[in-house]
Amino acid sequence: RSCDLWARYPRVMFNAWYFKRRGIDLGPYAWISGWIDLALAGRATVSTGTGLFVPRTIEVRGNDDGRIVIGDHVTVDSGARLAVANKATLQVGDNVGIGPYNILNAFDDLSIGKDTMFGPFVNINCADHGIEPGTPMRLQYGTYGPVTIGEDCWLGAGVIVTKGVSIGDGAV
Repeated sequence: RSCDLWARYPRVMFNAWYFKRRGIDLGPYAWISGWIDLALAGRATVSTGTGLFVPRTIEVRGNDDGRIVIGDHVTVDSGARLAVANKATLQVGDNVGIGPYNILNAFDDLSIGKDTMFGPFVNINCADHGIEPGTPMRLQYGTYGPVTIGEDCWLGAGVIVTKGVSIGDGAV
């Protein structure tokens, strides 16, 4: 009975309703026991495949025409932050494990291949600040570049990946 399901899994049911209402295309069998701190502006979109697993609170941000596309059976662990802006796409392949406190900032395209795992505190940034002498940093425009992480990779704890980097399949 539906009321029994609601009693056993209230956060999953509430979050599914909440996300659809906010315009997120949430795939079937999502298990969301944490909270997703969600802010979408402009025409930003989020879609997920089958079996998304979010065990604890995470943050999702979208601006401009940014798109977040998450594959099947993806885990997004505690404290992770997924952000997209400009016309960028953050593409997460099937069976990816986004670790605790990972930061994925896609101001240009960011692609993560299937079966890839991230340890805690991985930071991937597709943007940098300008570094023009004599001009305060806060007044300088950023520069952007895509990042590609191949299939079946493992990025261990504390790895930092900057704009323009490609990591091949099977890399550790």
